[in-house]
Amino acid sequence: MRIGLVTGEFPPMEGGVGAFTNELAKALGEAGHDVFVLTSRLARPPDQPRQISLLSEPIDLGYATLLPIVRNWRWATNREIVDWSIRFDLDVVNIQYQAAAYGMWLPAINFAPRRLRNVVKTAVTFHDLRHPYFFPKAGKLRDKVVHLMAQQADGVLTTNPDDFQKVKELACEKVTEIPIGSNIAAYKPNHIEVEEARSELGVPQNGVLLGYFGFLNETKGAESLLTAVSKMAPSHHVVFIGGQLGASDASNNAAYLTHLRQIIHTLDIEDRVHWTGYLSDSRVSTYLYATDMMVMPYKDGASLRRGTLMAALAHGRPLISTWPIGPTPFLEHGKNVWFVPIDDPDAIVTAVANIKTNGMLHESLAIGATQVAQNFTWESIAKKTAVFFESL
Repeated sequence: MRIGLVTGEFPPMEGGVGAFTNELAKALGEAGHDVFVLTSRLARPPDQPRQISLLSEPIDLGYATLLPIVRNWRWATNREIVDWSIRFDLDVVNIQYQAAAYGMWLPAINFAPRRLRNVVKTAVTFHDLRHPYFFPKAGKLRDKVVHLMAQQADGVLTTNPDDFQKVKELACEKVTEIPIGSNIAAYKPNHIEVEEARSELGVPQNGVLLGYFGFLNETKGAESLLTAVSKMAPSHHVVFIGGQLGASDASNNAAYLTHLRQIIHTLDIEDRVHWTGYLSDSRVSTYLYATDMMVMPYKDGASLRRGTLMAALAHGRPLISTWPIGPTPFLEHGKNVWFVPIDDPDAIVTAVANIKTNGMLHESLAIGATQVAQNFTWESIAKKTAVFFESL
């Protein structure tokens, strides 16, 4: 098939949706499909020429053809998507949807499936169903533009059972659920690299290093983790792995980061909180393996739509997260993850102590994480995705 992927972000832009789209493109390309990616100008690879005459030319990535030409996601962009679909004779266009990735103050991308009708089959992957903010006092219209997008597309893909059920209730004819995979390609560092990473952070030889992976925003519960760390012995440190803000919704995330830094100062734990900044996949892997356990206390509960959670599992890390709000198959408390209540720092303190002192529990959680991650390989995800596209 000739598959088009539309995404608001794509590497080298930082963001979970961009990382997802890149991994999906690779896997689909390796499976023999012709993949084409339409995305923002900000995703133009740094080694590509910047002459104006070349900016509209496709870029061969080896596994996909990239067209980073979108200046902003406005009404005219939908016409560009139509032209792109015809130019490359696409069989299906898959829109990777997350409102923030499209700088959503106008809901133009939500109407793309309608604009593409009778041109090409369309599928929308909802990375979440939260409504966009595009102008004040929009009220129920915010939900309606998301619902319209789902209903106008030829098919809808969701990443978790809760979103799947919500879309089914919209009377969409073609809906499937395909969980996402790790947004980081696993690299196995040697013990020297791991020890160096811990030493660089200043973690004591017998200290405990907790890890947190992913861009910062208000839904991810970093405040609970920081409060918990302040209640632990001084030998307990935490490292925030990877970039802090991401390419989407950076202004709001920056304000949240300022808020977190104030909390760190108030709790007087500056010397025990570390930031790696943006890293290559191999360096992210090294820091993930350097942690004793990962703590990711989402305020909306653990979910299979979180690529960062999938990365922790794929790296076989003992993981502490929050009880899911909706059904979350595969994740089992005490087997491959340890759940704590939302917004409960004391429960995090207790969980960390239990896992650290109970070697058998620590090991069983690590093994369970590795095993459950086998359900979410990109090869499997690409195969299921292609089968769904073919059904359209």
